[in-house]
Amino acid sequence: MSVDIQAYLWPTPNGKKIYVVLEELNIPYDVRLINIGKNEQFAPEFLKISPNNKIPAIVDQNPPKEFGDSPISIFESAAILQYLADYKKGEGAPDLYPKNPRERVKVNEWLYWQIAGLGPMMGQSNHFSSTNIDYAKERYSKEVDRLLGVMNKRLGEYNYLAGDNYTIADIASYTWLLYSDKVKAEDTPYPNIKAWLERISERPAVKRAAEKAKL
Repeated sequence: MSVDIQAYLWPTPNGKKIYVVLEELNIPYDVRLINIGKNEQFAPEFLKISPNNKIPAIVDQNPPKEFGDSPISIFESAAILQYLADYKKGEGAPDLYPKNPRERVKVNEWLYWQIAGLGPMMGQSNHFSSTNIDYAKERYSKEVDRLLGVMNKRLGEYNYLAGDNYTIADIASYTWLLYSDKVKAEDTPYPNIKAWLERISERPAVKRAAEKAKL
């Protein structure tokens, strides 16, 4: 089986999203690990693919005809999720990015909510939790709690973030919330998120990704 996708990853929450979507979409892929602890993200050859010196990034050696004859590189996790779900869906894979415009808007809303809100705020909260800067610790912890409240309410109304179907919007948040003690606690104030995490974790493709990415 030929492999079109080279995935440049490291096992961070953003990197693990790509493992999950590739497994869900049944896409053959090769992983090129970029060790961010050794600053490999600053290597000139990687910067040609990801000029913002961040993982994840991918190269599709065989893109659809509308992209021309040469390989295409993509950086930023949301852009990668959208591209793969739109153009590289494998045989028997679920529809993770619906074509219906109304449904797609909902997916985009919750995908961008994670990219612009949940991910950055959780990252800042984790960073400042190990400092003695009380203002920053309180600010980011409260904002994470607010965002989790928004998500918990949504998941009390629907099975998944964009509605009744599992999509790339769920994958985007899933790999971040796997590490949330607030969500995973027995007495969590976010039971709907906890149940959602458990549903997704039972998916066969997610289990395969977990083995490969150490989710």
